[in-house]
Amino acid sequence: MIARFGNLFIVALCLGTATLGGGGCAEPWWPTEPAGTPPDAPRDALAPPGQHFNEGVDGSAPQLDTDKDAAVIVLRMHFDVLRVDLPLETIRHSLKLWNHVDESVGDPGLTALLARNGFRVGVTDAGSWAAIRTILAENEARTTRVEHVALEDLPLVIPLGEVDEGESYFLHRRGGKLAGGAFHAGKKQIRVDYATDEKDPRRVTLRATPVVVEERMRTKLVAQGDRIVTVRDHEGQVFRELAATVTVGPGELLVIGSSAPADDGFLLGSWWLTSSLDLEKYETVLFISAQPTRVE
Repeated sequence: MIARFGNLFIVALCLGTATLGGGGCAEPWWPTEPAGTPPDAPRDALAPPGQHFNEGVDGSAPQLDTDKDAAVIVLRMHFDVLRVDLPLETIRHSLKLWNHVDESVGDPGLTALLARNGFRVGVTDAGSWAAIRTILAENEARTTRVEHVALEDLPLVIPLGEVDEGESYFLHRRGGKLAGGAFHAGKKQIRVDYATDEKDPRRVTLRATPVVVEERMRTKLVAQGDRIVTVRDHEGQVFRELAATVTVGPGELLVIGSSAPADDGFLLGSWWLTSSLDLEKYETVLFISAQPTRVE
């Protein structure tokens, strides 16, 4: 289980000979929080998420303060999410993106299971972004960008529309079994839990899980000691067997998209990552940057 951290957390005390990964406080690993792009310099709609953490507004590398001895390093987690919606046509232009994404970052069995359910998950980096950008620009991609600061041990939540009561879905399970089910009315989300790597806090482990947050909170029976009691079910529908875990470092992005079978409207990947707008059908690809930053 991935342990989440809150919006502020202490990484290490730089006192005496205490070090971070052997590097010591003379080599801090995190940029300070960026001041942001000035109003007269709007961000490029197709810029890679997290770019402003990896280079300054003027294109130069950020300057890290190395005079932080006898100080506490406190980090805050910033997310930069780029949602891309591509027209879902006879030619699946989104599939070209996956030539520039590494999907061999986790359990191969889970990768295959995700694909059967209409999902793809992987990692890309700054070196691949020029090719990704070209594909997006040439295929009339709609883009939406959201920046988020993690608060009070809560996950990043990416909303992806709603489902109505009783709508049906298929779920491929491990072992080749196919199950069916029905949604309760609610909101579709990708929930992203996170934790820093203990050996290298520059790296962040992310776990992405499809969930439905129900409009009407239901109840469930749970055991409390020798009694069975009724409690409110705050979770809704959580598809834990499709939770994908990857680790990203500086300049790397988590990518979530739809697999080739996602045009089957009953697969979960289709429910989560396809939509209609103005009588046209679109498929969604998410690019997610996670960046720990030092709080002054």
